[in-house]
Amino acid sequence: MKKIWLIGGAPLAGALIAAGCATYPDAATTRQIAEKMVHESFTASPAHAKRLAQDRSQQICSKIDGAPLTQEEAAEVVRLARASIRYPDSGKLMGDWKRGDKLAHNGAGDRIRRGKVEKRKENGALCQNCHGLAPGEINVGNVGPALTGYGVQRGTSEAIVKLTYERIFNPWAFTPCSNMPRLGANRHLTPEQITHMVAYLLDPASPINKR
Repeated sequence: MKKIWLIGGAPLAGALIAAGCATYPDAATTRQIAEKMVHESFTASPAHAKRLAQDRSQQICSKIDGAPLTQEEAAEVVRLARASIRYPDSGKLMGDWKRGDKLAHNGAGDRIRRGKVEKRKENGALCQNCHGLAPGEINVGNVGPALTGYGVQRGTSEAIVKLTYERIFNPWAFTPCSNMPRLGANRHLTPEQITHMVAYLLDPASPINKR
């Protein structure tokens, strides 16, 4: 009897598994359910909750299981990124490298401290968190490529200055969904601050370009 029960139960178990698979939500529904759970469980202030709202580019880049972008999705991310880029009113894209140096090592701004978003007159860029910077610096990250000698390698032509500015403002215009933050597009840095970052990377007098 026991053997008969096992044999007879196998089709039933298979049917139950098949039914379970058939009713499992698709990727889009699973994502909606997950996002709803996150929003409902987030009890911080409304100002903090705004950080949960994804823009269109973030929605495209947040694919389940890290699925690769389609050509159409990548093109849309690039298009949106290009459209986000703003330039300083002065029209000058290369500022003061000394101010850029300070920004590159400053992580202040937009942090949540004691339940409140930190308010600063000027946010920092904290480039050192992910990049090697001036020669000899050891308190730097390696998530991104080293920027040591950036200007020495590229020069300071108008095209390079513009390219560098745009890459800092919104790197997704060049590498869709990259790990580098969209410092200008998300308004963490102002266009003027980004000009100082450009100068830090390109000015021959900047410590980043010293041998």
